Amino acid sequence: MSICLVSAPTVAEFADPEEIGSEAVQDTAKDPQLGILSLAAVLERRGEEVRLVDLNRAYINHVHSGAASNGNDFSDVAAHLIVAGNSEVYGFSTICSSYPLTLRIAKAVKALHPQATILLGGPQASVVDLETLAAFPFVDLVLRGESEHTLPLLLAELRGARRLDQIAGLTYRVGVQPIRNPNAPVIADLDALPFPAYHLSQYLQNSGRASLELGRGCPFACTFCSTNDFFRRRFRLRSPQRVLQDMRAIALNYSIRHFELVHDMFTVDRHRVLAFCEAMISSNEGFTWSCSARTDCIDERLLELMARAGCSGIFYGVEVGSTKMQKIIDKHLDIERAREIIEATEKVGMASTVSLICGFPEETWDDIRQSLDIFMRSAGCPRSHPQVNLLAPLAATPLLARHNNDLVIEELCSCVSHQAARQDLADIEMILAHPAIFPNFYVIRTPFLERDRLLELREFTLMGLARFRWLLVAIDQGTSGLLDFFFAWQEHRSRIRPALTRSDVRQYYRTNEFCHDFTSFVGRQCERTPAIQALLEYQNALVHSLAAEYPVVPSSDLLLCTDTTDPASIPVRCERVEILELTQEIQGVIDALKSRKAPIPSRGRYFYLTRPVSSTSTRLERISDWMAYLLRLCNGRNTLAKVIHQFALQIPEVQKSLRAYVCLRLLRAAQCQKTVDVYRQAGVGTAKSRPRLTIRPAARG
Repeated sequence: MSICLVSAPTVAEFADPEEIGSEAVQDTAKDPQLGILSLAAVLERRGEEVRLVDLNRAYINHVHSGAASNGNDFSDVAAHLIVAGNSEVYGFSTICSSYPLTLRIAKAVKALHPQATILLGGPQASVVDLETLAAFPFVDLVLRGESEHTLPLLLAELRGARRLDQIAGLTYRVGVQPIRNPNAPVIADLDALPFPAYHLSQYLQNSGRASLELGRGCPFACTFCSTNDFFRRRFRLRSPQRVLQDMRAIALNYSIRHFELVHDMFTVDRHRVLAFCEAMISSNEGFTWSCSARTDCIDERLLELMARAGCSGIFYGVEVGSTKMQKIIDKHLDIERAREIIEATEKVGMASTVSLICGFPEETWDDIRQSLDIFMRSAGCPRSHPQVNLLAPLAATPLLARHNNDLVIEELCSCVSHQAARQDLADIEMILAHPAIFPNFYVIRTPFLERDRLLELREFTLMGLARFRWLLVAIDQGTSGLLDFFFAWQEHRSRIRPALTRSDVRQYYRTNEFCHDFTSFVGRQCERTPAIQALLEYQNALVHSLAAEYPVVPSSDLLLCTDTTDPASIPVRCERVEILELTQEIQGVIDALKSRKAPIPSRGRYFYLTRPVSSTSTRLERISDWMAYLLRLCNGRNTLAKVIHQFALQIPEVQKSLRAYVCLRLLRAAQCQKTVDVYRQAGVGTAKSRPRLTIRPAARG
């Protein structure tokens, strides 16, 4: 029996072409959906005919083609793509944020191919199975939970006697009545599952990382989390030998050596973590990896071992910063210990992601203040990346059961179910008609928190962190705290830019107007705080540098480091390399903030360059005044001969006969460090036919 497995459209929440083209969205689109790949591998091993449809790739192509802006509904486009293979069963993976769209696509598929079986699986359909079958007649079956063992059995019954009551974990209809079979047992031996069917997808092509399943099940029971309903609370890990085997296969086939190990609670079993790390070290293959952990299931010695074993990053779900809220959500973390673990992770050279959630119904602004303290502790660690998420009530969670009567729907309810600026009307109608199926698009009332203020706080913290991390850290340490400062800032923002809707506010924090407004406000509020003033000077210098005339890149050949002595060649600063001149040694200020100490003022003349480390972030490096002089001259308008002449005027302290030599040596260093490119001037003949400059120092008489 032929089956088409369809991935969940995780990036279809984004409608703007510029947003779709961002690095973050492109990375999300490349994330392998391991459940689908595992099922495909199981079916292939049993001789089934399997086809995969990647809806993320289809959606990105849809947006880039212009079809979306012309009003073409993606659900229809996706449905035609899916039925092109003419399968007998269409199996849709589901998650909460894109469940309305998945259902619309499934409906369109059923209309195009009425005789086919529409099968849903995955986390969302598993927990709202009865409600889904009752509300949407085009859905035939829901297969709940882990399906590697049950899906082959279901396909056998569909081609044979159709004894659906024999399939554990299946929800189906008898007449019009939805029926739910008992749950299937969890898969105890994860090593027995085949290697994921990456070859049926394009997930790993031209990718620098790969996701690998490390284990399943979480022994904890946080009230807001839906993981346990899908995987149960049976904690399982794959063996180190099996994980290494899969790493080697991916490295061989795709030249990928960094892996994101997928499991909510890897470090719960310390002995298994030790065994895994020892296996990674013994293999001596240099693989790097990241994982998730609780801050109470890890310590400094284990962190050191994990770092030696190749761990480069850990995701910590701290969630809330107050002890009161830790108890309410059944997380029960020691907050002070969480701070220590975040800092210990930084010390061993590993990155960390620190996740926080705001908007619980019992939460007060004092609780938010304590969560922001965790946020800023993370922000003070350069390798750490704090997140603020707005609570979404997920189906089948204790949180929703307790507050099911307190749901309201609002614009931009949460970031778990991202809502685009132009949400589809069909989705909205579906969400309004079936709150029990789509509770994550609603919000639980927060009697002690103003919702608009909470939404703006999230935008302020995340975009502020992205734009000026260390300025926020300085504000937090140099004032009564970031929350109080935010309140004052929001009052000011409301006066200068009143009547913004929630969507307007979100957009505002992504503009340069926010940067200008905020830094001006900070300058007036904190004019006597040295660290803040030093960082403001840096921010202003960066803005002025970006606003300056950008270097011209010649349309001619790029020269190698060893061929930079042609006087007619043209040196140009590399893209996003900016030169800043400051009156304070900024690294000293940042080092003081890291250690939560007052910086020692150091007035002078200091030069820095910004070096890009990704498409969205840069690194600040101090450089000598000579290098700064040189880089400023490398603007694409000056030939090398002119650069040398102008540079020589800037260094009168150097003997004249040595100035050209100094310039050429610095230029070669800049070129090798990828801060300058050198181009052959177009239309002036070959380099061999022109005089060349010597790079040797002149002999002394």
